[in-house]
Amino acid sequence: MSEPVLDEAVIDSLRQLTPPGEPDVLAEVLQLFLKDVPRRIAKLRAAWSNGDAAEVHKVAHSLKGSAGNVGAKALHAACRQLDEHGRVGDLSGTGPLVESVDREFARVEAEIRRLLG
Repeated sequence: MSEPVLDEAVIDSLRQLTPPGEPDVLAEVLQLFLKDVPRRIAKLRAAWSNGDAAEVHKVAHSLKGSAGNVGAKALHAACRQLDEHGRVGDLSGTGPLVESVDREFARVEAEIRRLLG
């Protein structure tokens, strides 16, 4: 069986942050993720296309944190690798990683939309 798109332990811990009678913290976090991440992926793709390793590092690092916050392990892993490549200033061979960020975000987005129902 393949690994879940979102780490269930992370989703459960977010779910438990909601005090009784308050807005759903999980839904708020997931909606913010869906609103924010596509813009950052566009920035990542632009920086990568321009060969701007410093900007790739900055944006990938930020995306890595967001992916970790919602338990998107595969997206987190791809961002971590891009973050590292950007940090050392070597973007050679990173095209597949950029593609995997897009692909993993699509999977995460579908799962989040399913959770939000």
